Amino acid sequence: MNAVISVWVRSPALWVLGLMLCVSVAAAAAPSLRVEVEGLEGELRDNVLALLTVQREHTAEGLSEARIRRYFQRGPDEIREALAPFGYYSPHIDSALEPTREGWLARFRVTPGEPVRFNRIDVRLTGAGSDTPELVDAIARLGLRPGEPARDAVYEQAKGELQRLALDQGYLEAVYRRHELRVDVAAGTADVHLELDTGPRFHFGAVEFEYAGLDPGLVRRYLPFQPGDPYSNRRLLELQRALEDSDYFARVEVLPQRAQAQDDVVPVKVELEPRKRHKYTAGLGYGTDTGARGLLGWEHRRINRYGHRLKADLRLSEIRQDLTANYSLPLADPRTDRLDFTAAMSQEKTDVIDSSQQKIGVARGVARGSWREVVSLSYEREDYQVGLTDETTRLLVPGIGYSQVRADNRLIPSRGRRLQYDLRGAAQPLLSDASFVQGEVKAKWVVSRGEHSRWLLRAEAGSTWTEDFELLPASRRYFAGGDQSVRGYGYQKLGPRDASGEVIGGRHFVFGSIEYERRVVGNWGVALFVDSGNAFNDFGTNLETGAGIGLRWASPIGMVRFDLASAVSEDRSLRLHFTLGPDL
Repeated sequence: MNAVISVWVRSPALWVLGLMLCVSVAAAAAPSLRVEVEGLEGELRDNVLALLTVQREHTAEGLSEARIRRYFQRGPDEIREALAPFGYYSPHIDSALEPTREGWLARFRVTPGEPVRFNRIDVRLTGAGSDTPELVDAIARLGLRPGEPARDAVYEQAKGELQRLALDQGYLEAVYRRHELRVDVAAGTADVHLELDTGPRFHFGAVEFEYAGLDPGLVRRYLPFQPGDPYSNRRLLELQRALEDSDYFARVEVLPQRAQAQDDVVPVKVELEPRKRHKYTAGLGYGTDTGARGLLGWEHRRINRYGHRLKADLRLSEIRQDLTANYSLPLADPRTDRLDFTAAMSQEKTDVIDSSQQKIGVARGVARGSWREVVSLSYEREDYQVGLTDETTRLLVPGIGYSQVRADNRLIPSRGRRLQYDLRGAAQPLLSDASFVQGEVKAKWVVSRGEHSRWLLRAEAGSTWTEDFELLPASRRYFAGGDQSVRGYGYQKLGPRDASGEVIGGRHFVFGSIEYERRVVGNWGVALFVDSGNAFNDFGTNLETGAGIGLRWASPIGMVRFDLASAVSEDRSLRLHFTLGPDL
C-alpha cells in the first residue's frame, strides 16, 4: 500500500522562504575546489594555469563531485599541451585528487624535464629575392640557433619576421612553400624547415597627390622614395608621418593602388586635406623660478603656396617678458630643413640681473644623418645691470650647433638620450663692442631599471674666452641655481660675486645631476636626486651640491615634478621646486 501525502502552501511568503531554504541547502551541499600546481614557475606556470580546466572552473556555480573528477582527469594532458610550446614535451606529472574539510584539493606535481632543442636549421629563399642581401643577411638574425630550446614562439616569430621583411623589400607575393617544425621527442631534438618563395619584386609607380593650397613641387619633396624604387610599406609609413608632422594637413591618406598594379609596378595615391591657415594658442603656468606665467601665440601656417609660415609668441612671467616673431620657409628637404628669420624683444628682472634685449637673426637648420645642424647669425643689443656694472652692449654673433635626440618616447621616455654641442662668438671689429668665444656641451640620459623605475643622468659644461668680461651681457654669462640647475639654491644665486657681494655671473659653468624615479601608484611616483655644479671664473672653484626628494606625475603633456631640495653645502634650508615638461 502506497500513501501519497500532499501539502499545499497558500502563503507567498512561505513559498519564498522555502525557495531560499532550498538554495541555501544546495549551496552548502556544493563542494568547494582548490588547485595546486607545484614544480613550475614564471611563464610555464602561468600557461599551465591558463589551460587547466580544473583551475578555470574551480569557482563555478553548481560544481558537482562528478564534474570535479572529470575536470581533474583532463589535467595531465592539458599540462603537457601547455608545456609543449616552450619545448617541454616529456614532463613527469604526479596528480592527486584529495578530499578536504572544505571540499576537494586537486594537486599536480610537475617535473618539466629537459626541453627539446633546435637541431637542424634549414631556411631557404627561392624566387626573385633569393639573393637579395637584406633577406640573406636576415636569415642569420632570426634567432633560430642549434642547441637553444625549441620554443614555438621563437619559431613563429622567425617565420613571421622573414616574411614581413620580404614584404617590406617589395616582394608582395612572398609565401612559404614549406614551413615545418619537426619534433623528435625521443631524440630531444627539433628540426626547422622554412622555404620562402619571394615571388617577383614590386616597385613604386607614379605618385598622385590630391591636395589644395600648396605648390606640387613642395609636396613632392616630402617623398622618401621615387617612382622606380623597390616597393616598401615602411617608406609609405614614413611618407604618412612626414606629411602629418608638417602641420599643413588635417587629414593624410597614403593609399597604394595594388589593384591597379601593372608589370609589378604599384601606383600610389595621396589624399590631403589642408588645415586651417590660422592657429591660436594660450596657456597658463607656474614655476618656482619664474612665478606665474602665461603664453599667447598666433601662427599663420600657409602664407603662400610655397609653405612659408609666420609665428608670433608673447610670453609673460613675474621675472621675464618675451615677444618673438619668426618667419620660416622650408628648404630642399622640408621634413628636416628650414630657414628661419627671427625678431625678438625680452625684459628680465631678478634679484641678480636687470636686462633688456633686442635681437634679429637668421638660422638654417638641416639634418646631418641622425644629427641636426643649426647655423645662425644674430645681431643683439642688450642693456643690462649686474652688480655694480651698468652697460649697453651690441654684438654680431655667428654660431653653429649640433643636437641629437633618441628616445622611445619624447615626452616620458623609458630609455633615451639628448646630446647638444654649441659654439658661438663675436669679434670687436665686426659690429661688436666685445670679442668672445663660447662653447657648450649638454647631455642627458634616461635609463630604465625594470618596468617601474628610471635613472635620469645630466651633465653640462660651458666655457667663455673673453678679455672684455665687463662688456659680456648678462644673457651670455653663466649662473647656477634654480629649477633647471642646482636644486636647493635660488634662481641665479650661484656664481662669482663683485665687491658689493652681488652675483655677477661667470665665464665657466659645470653641472651634473643623478636622479632616481620609481612609479608607485598609477601615473604617480617618487624621486631621489643629487645635483652639483657652479658658475665660476677660475677652474678649481668648489662645486655646490643640492639634494632632495620629489613627487612625480606622468601627465599627458609631460612629467610634472614637485621637488623638495636642500642646499647641502650651505645653510641646508629647504626649497620647493616645481617644473613641467618633457624629459628630453
